[in-house]
Amino acid sequence: MRCALFFLLCCSSAVVADDAEWRFYKAAGETRVEYRHDAGKLLEVRAQTRANSTAAAFLHLLEDTANIKTWAANTEKAELLGQPDTNTHIVHTYFSATWPVSKRDMVTQSVWQQDAVSGVLTIQVSDVGQLYPLVKGYMRMQRVQGLWTLTPQADDVLLIQYQGQADPAGKLPHFIGDKVALKSVLETFQQLQQVLPAYQRPDPKM
Repeated sequence: MRCALFFLLCCSSAVVADDAEWRFYKAAGETRVEYRHDAGKLLEVRAQTRANSTAAAFLHLLEDTANIKTWAANTEKAELLGQPDTNTHIVHTYFSATWPVSKRDMVTQSVWQQDAVSGVLTIQVSDVGQLYPLVKGYMRMQRVQGLWTLTPQADDVLLIQYQGQADPAGKLPHFIGDKVALKSVLETFQQLQQVLPAYQRPDPKM
């Protein structure tokens, strides 16, 4: 199930060309989260952290769908729906919620590639939810797109960067959706630092 969770977060992603300036949300240790809004007031998030890890360990973590709740905030489960080729995965992710927010889900296609020289791993996420039936009890997120960039640094440190956005759909007020999304991104990146060391093992076949 390699890369089965290239989705992430209950804010997911769409890399949007926009001139709006990034605003600081919060920082905790190596983790920093910023945000901005597009012309339609849709939230875009940018986050980064550093962890004692390798890009391969990050892939091993994403393969372990059974333990997604240990690091990805507000997630219930993730299911691999298809693998058109070695570097492409289609994943259905389910998110929990507390009142007044309804449960959400999304179906995304993730395509990854790694530079043979620098070792930088990139994961491009796009929305394919319109191709799959809706699930009762869940609001299907829309316009999901995003980009992960994993950059190896000195002393076995991995720089993890993410930028993206998604339309949560439904009648969720922007200020509530934004609050949930930003908090989830911060928690997810902090938990990545904690769980990644457990996934250090030989590189998967890339």
